[in-house]
Amino acid sequence: MDQLSMRSLRVEDAVKVAALTVQLGYELEPEAAKARIAAVLGVSGHHAFGAFSGDLLLGFLHCFQAPTIDKGMMLRVQALVVDERARGSGAGRRLMTEAEQLAKDHDCLTVSLSSNERRIGAHAFYERIGYQRSSPSYSFTKQILA
Repeated sequence: MDQLSMRSLRVEDAVKVAALTVQLGYELEPEAAKARIAAVLGVSGHHAFGAFSGDLLLGFLHCFQAPTIDKGMMLRVQALVVDERARGSGAGRRLMTEAEQLAKDHDCLTVSLSSNERRIGAHAFYERIGYQRSSPSYSFTKQILA
């Protein structure tokens, strides 16, 4: 595997991003991925970047700055996925380190994320890099547009 490099995602990465998003359990067509990447990158305070080995996208992370009343300014990791074939390569750690540096650069007090209860391996990863389970909260979603 080539040296690991980091860079911002581009709309040209849409096919690769769509394929990784499926590994998170969300179906995503490349054209929709292209529009979503463009939308995310067009909003101030949102960041999307990938870990690459040559031209191969090993994983990506989308995060955003969120001012909150209860917790102050935080950086919220919305999505993190590392290709199942590249897990253990250091890509996830590098992506999270990049997010933590963004948090410092933007005076965020915390980095926050959610992880589905069935992703036991992801939970162990987050704990290994210093994250603590902070809440037994449930996440609720309501479909508005079909």
